[in-house]
Amino acid sequence: MSPPALLAPLHEHRARLLPVGLALTLTYAYFVGEPAWNQNSRLALTRAMVEQHTTIIDDYHVTTGDKSYRDGHFYCDKAPGASWVAAVPYAAFHALRRLTGGELPEVHVRPLDPEAPTPEPEDRGPGDVLVYNLAHRVALYLCGLFTGVLPTVAAAAAVFLLVLRQAMGRVGPALLVTLAFALATPAFPYATVFYGHPLCGALLLWAFALVVLTPAGEGRRGGALLTGTLLGAAVATEYPAAVPTVLIVILAALRHGPRHAAWVIAGGVPWALALAAYHTAAFGHPLRTGYDFVYREEFAEGMRVRYGIGWPQADALWALLWGSYRGLLYLSPVLLLAGWGLVAALRDPGGLPRASIVVAILVVAYYLLLNAGYYMWDGGAAFGPRHLVPMLGLLVLGALPGHRAAPTLFMVLAAVGALHMLLGAAATPEASQFGNPVWEYAWPRARGAEAAVPGRATNLGLLLGLPGLLSLLPLAAPWLWASTAIRSDR
Repeated sequence: MSPPALLAPLHEHRARLLPVGLALTLTYAYFVGEPAWNQNSRLALTRAMVEQHTTIIDDYHVTTGDKSYRDGHFYCDKAPGASWVAAVPYAAFHALRRLTGGELPEVHVRPLDPEAPTPEPEDRGPGDVLVYNLAHRVALYLCGLFTGVLPTVAAAAAVFLLVLRQAMGRVGPALLVTLAFALATPAFPYATVFYGHPLCGALLLWAFALVVLTPAGEGRRGGALLTGTLLGAAVATEYPAAVPTVLIVILAALRHGPRHAAWVIAGGVPWALALAAYHTAAFGHPLRTGYDFVYREEFAEGMRVRYGIGWPQADALWALLWGSYRGLLYLSPVLLLAGWGLVAALRDPGGLPRASIVVAILVVAYYLLLNAGYYMWDGGAAFGPRHLVPMLGLLVLGALPGHRAAPTLFMVLAAVGALHMLLGAAATPEASQFGNPVWEYAWPRARGAEAAVPGRATNLGLLLGLPGLLSLLPLAAPWLWASTAIRSDR
């Protein structure tokens, strides 16, 4: 079966899916991420490539602490995949700004003492604040559309196809699980910002879907090459995706034969070569990354041994799952049923091959254990365990059995998670490194937000002059329309 044939259910059920897909897109795109180190680091690399045709970010490094330093130059310390993807929309934005004479992204300092002279950004002192112009915010927003919004909508489509097969063609349950993934898990707030996690998760999920949804033994060369391309791009976006990539290649070999798996590997080779070339240009060796040259001492110390990865710690694992500080199940309680259901699906996988459930469980376990062994397991400034975002699409394959076992509880838990995620997106997902991210960070910020000037607004409602929680009201419009379309199609 060819990849286009796998998409046939999306066309068949377009009367429901198009309104839902548009509502999701508008919901994610409604939020405007604030400049922060992670996003600024990725944008710095994108700008360096587009504006100066280099990997050196010397002209932009003051905007971020997430950076590397080698031989007198600064570099982005992240895997480059998201910055590569963002180079396309940013190049268009940059060309348009130059053509029209508009300002480019800039930053200046607001000194703590208003009477003091304004220092250069690299000379700012304690208490001095970096202020970003509107062009910087717009650039981050455009890059986030292509690395967060659209990939997460695409991931939701993959979830629908997989759960539709699992549910033996029943559209209602598949759509319900898709909405739970898209609105009631951390996939939602991280879709609104320029990070690598959403893009990586979407790439892994679609590669998995291509392998699983193609009938056993019917895999074609084109589909295999596409699968490999997706997997290679996932690793280029987030290095930890290498292990899920290996597992999906093994699944491809088991399901479609060694020759098919070989073509999958071949599809990833161009990405491996591109990544090696980038590493060589920036860090002097194909296997050296930005994490080998981390600039800030507190980060460099943590990364010094095995890139900060050790044996999983029980207390970190508990906090990642249950804690109110970063707990996945605390923030997205519907995933508790999904986790139980994923294990239950081993006995009754529905329309999915049992081997695919095994791989999904292994990927989920891998991300949990890897994160629990990482020196910065909390993800720094984060709304929930952000390093787990790439595995969420596979975890929700257990949501269908969970819903069947406890439908009312499923809906209640999904509603709680959706509220948490809405607040997280409204506040932006760079939560403080202390306290409860929902009630001590997101809720006060969302409730107290003032109608802001364009350079400060965190959602489009604020730009319309709606303060606080009222700024979220326009989000109801696309969902009212989508629900009407779904009801009329029944």
